Amino acid sequence: MSKRYFPEAGLPVMLTALALVLCNAGESRAQEGTPQDIPDAIVRKVDPSVVAIQHERAVGSGFVISPDGYILSNGHVVRGNDPDDPSQPAKSIVVIMSDERKFPAKVVGFCMNPDVSLLKIEVDTPLEPVEFADSKQAQIGQKCFAVGTPQGLKRTFTSGMLSNVTRTDLGTFTAVLQTDAAINPGNSGGPLFDREGRVLGINTYASRGSNNLGFTIPSHVVQVLRDHFMAYGHFVRSDVPIFFASEIYDELGRALQFKQGVLVNYIMKGSSAEKAGLRQGDILVAIDGKPVAARTQAEMLDINWDFTIRKPGTSITLAVMRGVPGAYEEVALRAVLEETEPKPATRRWPGEQKIHQYETLGLKYYDIVKLQRVYLGLPDVPGVIVKGAGKNSPAAKADLKASQIITAVEGEPVGDVASFESALEKAMAAHDKVIVLDIQAGKLRFKTALAPFYDLAEQKIAIIASSPQSEYLDLIRRELLADGAQLSISFLEDAEAYTAQPPVPMTGIKGEDIDILLLLDGSGGTPIWENEEILRIVREANAAEKKLTAVGSAALALIAADEALLEKKMTTSKQHSGEAVRRKARYTGNEVEKDGNVLTTTGFDRDTVREFIKQLRAYR
Repeated sequence: MSKRYFPEAGLPVMLTALALVLCNAGESRAQEGTPQDIPDAIVRKVDPSVVAIQHERAVGSGFVISPDGYILSNGHVVRGNDPDDPSQPAKSIVVIMSDERKFPAKVVGFCMNPDVSLLKIEVDTPLEPVEFADSKQAQIGQKCFAVGTPQGLKRTFTSGMLSNVTRTDLGTFTAVLQTDAAINPGNSGGPLFDREGRVLGINTYASRGSNNLGFTIPSHVVQVLRDHFMAYGHFVRSDVPIFFASEIYDELGRALQFKQGVLVNYIMKGSSAEKAGLRQGDILVAIDGKPVAARTQAEMLDINWDFTIRKPGTSITLAVMRGVPGAYEEVALRAVLEETEPKPATRRWPGEQKIHQYETLGLKYYDIVKLQRVYLGLPDVPGVIVKGAGKNSPAAKADLKASQIITAVEGEPVGDVASFESALEKAMAAHDKVIVLDIQAGKLRFKTALAPFYDLAEQKIAIIASSPQSEYLDLIRRELLADGAQLSISFLEDAEAYTAQPPVPMTGIKGEDIDILLLLDGSGGTPIWENEEILRIVREANAAEKKLTAVGSAALALIAADEALLEKKMTTSKQHSGEAVRRKARYTGNEVEKDGNVLTTTGFDRDTVREFIKQLRAYR
């Protein structure tokens, strides 16, 4: 739910004396060897359970929690590098065991706040899982030790003690543990053990400087997220949106003449919280008959956590004290918990909202969530919110700016991303030179005109994909449409599942009748380079000196169709590079490769595909 008890509007609370860093990369300053105050038996017990985690962008640590290969780590260790979709994990994650065996890993679920992830590897022999301690019983001064794999390889044991068990000033969703046990770069995601070798939590941050400060997500929080990831694939938070509340500290308690409970200090107008009967100034004293009270931020976060992890759809009763100091009356309210919307980004956290964009238009946008209306002071009107406009782009020339709300396209009201894209693409498909947008900026309403460049106008582009589920199909289709291209789309299978536009049968495509052929791989059953209709179209298009383009493994269809194309430099997905070499192609391994009428890309990520589209645009 919204940070009712610790308003996110004030987050993140930054440490001014520390430079906090995520420890998923960087130079190692590992302390080798085993400190003498860690018993040898404990070292032998926990060592097989700690793993290194590597992928294309980072390294980190983790630990085994089940014999069949479930592993916990940090969310930031496994997060991908796509700035537009923070829900996507890295692509090629490898787990390295203590005996240096390597396993490909799948991300079951991850979250950035709390910073936790769950991975799964497939193993033939049982692994040795850790044992969890009860972090709610952790005590200041308690001995502890951290284990991790800086740089993903060399193992490190460092010892110390817990110096704080309720750290709340880091902008985290829950209170975290603080330890002086050294947490080295690359140790993120590794465990913090108590003296008996039980996991107190997941190490997540460390400080730079002379003071050695490390921070750990408590095990009781970690285990809740583990269960959510296994059940849902993500962290399911509950809320009665939207209200904020704060602890009743001593001075506030004296002013209110009431010291038990939490103070409701904001209610969003028209929200579920308001409809449930909550009012600004209420003092919440019980949830389902259980008393609640907080005098510190740590106690506030605990109340918030207990509320958040309840199941959405659950009916709850709230008891509030209402009135003026000295004359309060208890009021009973009933509400239904709702699953929270994706969290907006803050200066510290990337958030959970997917950013959409037409790079061709220079326009980024996303759906509005209720918290943004509070934080940004947005008016309560439907639409999509502008994230930004690229320099010298059509969006910039239309004077579109961050936090503006697009409420209509060509007079057609839009309420979300789907309706906005539908209306916009209808206009672009008609090659409208000017597309009128209705804008709401604060209390100001006005119209502006978006004028696409249509760099690929009159170009006939045939897209052939494995299936409607091909990873980059939507991105490529939207960008080429915004470029003014005349698109036809065909599939090897499941064509009827595609609704963006009517698919075209491949049998009706003649290579000589198109300007650009674009092949797109995917998870279809038959490899795209083994389909005879596709090979026919490639041969016809090449014979007619048309442009041949392909993403990922689909590039193999070019060299499989026509031996003459073996002379062209090409690239393909990493996992299919061996097949390209076996076929004696001029494989380069570059992310994007262009040679004459052939343009190919590895299709590694969205940035790579966007660069591919830029070079395709240069064909005009």
